[in-house]
Amino acid sequence: MSALPHDDQPIAAPNEDRFGVDPFARALAASIQRMQSPTGSVIALNGPWGSGKSSAVNLIRHHLSDAIKTGDLQIIDFTCWWFRGEDALALAFFRELYAGLSPSLGDKIKKHLPKLGARLLRAGSVLGGAADAAGAGGIGAAAGGAMEWLGGLIQQDESVEKLHGELSKALGEQKKRFLIVIDDIDRLSPDEALLIFRLVKSVGRLPNVLYLLVYDRQLAEKIVSERYPSEGPHYLEKIVQAAFELPEPTSMEVQQHLLGLIEAICGTPDQEQMVRFMNMFHEGVAPAMRTPRDVARFANSLTVTWPAVTGEVDVADFLALEVMRLLHPATYRAIRQNKELMCRGARSDGREREAAAKRLEDLLFGEDGGAQADRLRRVLMRLFPALESVWSNMTYGDGFAKQWAMERRVCSMAHFDSYFRFAVGDEVLPRAELEELIERAGDRDFVMATMRHAITVTRKSGGTKAAVLLTELNTHAGRIAKDSVPPLLDALFAVSDEINVDADAARAFSIGSNELRLHWLLRALTLDRMSLAERSEVFVQACQAAPVGWLADFSSSAWADYYPREGKQPEPPESCLTTEADAGRLRTLLLERIVMAAEDGTLAGHRDLCYLLFTWSELAGDHGAAARAWTSALQATDEGVTQLARAFTSHGWSRGLGFAGLGDAVAKRTTHARMNGTEKVLDLGAFRQRVEEVAATTASHEVVEFLEAWRRADRGERD
Repeated sequence: MSALPHDDQPIAAPNEDRFGVDPFARALAASIQRMQSPTGSVIALNGPWGSGKSSAVNLIRHHLSDAIKTGDLQIIDFTCWWFRGEDALALAFFRELYAGLSPSLGDKIKKHLPKLGARLLRAGSVLGGAADAAGAGGIGAAAGGAMEWLGGLIQQDESVEKLHGELSKALGEQKKRFLIVIDDIDRLSPDEALLIFRLVKSVGRLPNVLYLLVYDRQLAEKIVSERYPSEGPHYLEKIVQAAFELPEPTSMEVQQHLLGLIEAICGTPDQEQMVRFMNMFHEGVAPAMRTPRDVARFANSLTVTWPAVTGEVDVADFLALEVMRLLHPATYRAIRQNKELMCRGARSDGREREAAAKRLEDLLFGEDGGAQADRLRRVLMRLFPALESVWSNMTYGDGFAKQWAMERRVCSMAHFDSYFRFAVGDEVLPRAELEELIERAGDRDFVMATMRHAITVTRKSGGTKAAVLLTELNTHAGRIAKDSVPPLLDALFAVSDEINVDADAARAFSIGSNELRLHWLLRALTLDRMSLAERSEVFVQACQAAPVGWLADFSSSAWADYYPREGKQPEPPESCLTTEADAGRLRTLLLERIVMAAEDGTLAGHRDLCYLLFTWSELAGDHGAAARAWTSALQATDEGVTQLARAFTSHGWSRGLGFAGLGDAVAKRTTHARMNGTEKVLDLGAFRQRVEEVAATTASHEVVEFLEAWRRADRGERD
């Protein structure tokens, strides 16, 4: 299988060079070719870890291919990092030299190299932590291995000098040159890296032999200085005749390569997102990508994480957070663990802002300080605009939050978790479903079926998917085609009572219900896109098939635009839902529907029975006579009493404040009997008697709970 374009593998040909290394490799290869009679010349190719040294070696090899084909040059590769331990490494070095050089030597001479190696190993000239070229005692395990390899061929009179001299003469008499490449010295332990230098130094100057040593110069000098404090970098100078620094890629080359990989993995950002994408790239991504290996590591990470969230998150935000995950894990964890703070900011006035900024920096940066913290701070403000309220005194209105949710930014509370779980949670709609919903918004049957199914899907939070659908439609209302709005509202109005489920009602100190979400949505769909007459016509048409509960709620809102509660002013025409005339017509329609529901029995079981009874009393203009007559008939049965008790029961939430910060962590539900003003729609005396009878003679928990709440209210007690 071919390597991915961002795989962390060295390149092999000039057409793969993205960082301008090939001209350097071509020049170095030409210099090697011009060295006609080298004698143990050692060339060093230096560069930090991950800078592309192995790629440079492969390019040098490519430009030496003609000399290799003609037989003028032979390359001997010693893959030093395959061997662990100094003994094994030393023995492997001499074996590789023997395998590469011996075919060019006579039968007598080709045994000299392993013999020379064995002599050096026996003398301790290359092994031992403190050994240097002068030698140190100890035969060592490698010497034993070498003896076993040689089979006892070493003669007593074969000294190091004699073996080296005869081997040098034989190599000098033949025309072929040998390039011994020792790459990946960086991968070795300090002692193993030192051994490589000692081996090259010990074998010494052999005719027609060149060495190409590839390592990180700073790391090598540090290792040598620790072992040979008196010599320091001069030790390497005695071994290496020519040292070259691998040319660093320009920041433009690295960035262009990275952008190409990002496009291949994540796709091209939309044109309207390009400015922000490039701002985030240059601030949050590019500064961390200094070497080809940095780019490869980042790209390899993206190939794993991005497919899980493709289309579900903002590309620029995701890239910046991936850099933090890889390079600033402490900051990344702090972000992940402080969702509320990151998305909504920290409240502070002018006097407290400096202290708040310090607390925020301690939380997010920890040990990262100075210029690093300055850059991270700028990145975080791009990711989480709410933090600007602390660091730069900048604030944003609610309209921005809606825009950020549309863009699926990490600063959106709804989308924050997707960036850290690498999955879309059930609090947001997957992109594919959202696009289908927007595309088919004008399909009335599809919308109704989708909403009805949604109330059967329970989220981990306990609510249903219907709340998510309404919220997403509200967020993306501007993308829904104008001609799709009427059928969409028809569909939503038709199922409004069905989807207004308790599971999606806010608890404790929150605000929200599917009824409210529908109100927010219909305004988002119409107020800025239709004239008053246009939207009034659309709403009146949608109300024709609306169930009685939603019709009551909507018509009340439309009427209140013109006849608000005492102390409030009427709405300006641009904010009204319908015309004043249509608001009146809807009230007439509502009264008809309430009477019909009372007659066919559906009113008694309605979840909004209490509200509908008071609305009936108001619209009928009979001081509640019709409503009281109906409730009197309803309470004749135990089931009717239960339905009325349920209608006039409400629940609240309370939480003890405690002392010294030891208040309740959760809210407690309390039950209330909503009896104020009920004499308009109930014969209170008769109803109380029936409630007590049913509570005493049946096991109806709802009636018993309602009666207890009513008695507490009579006594003036609080729950």
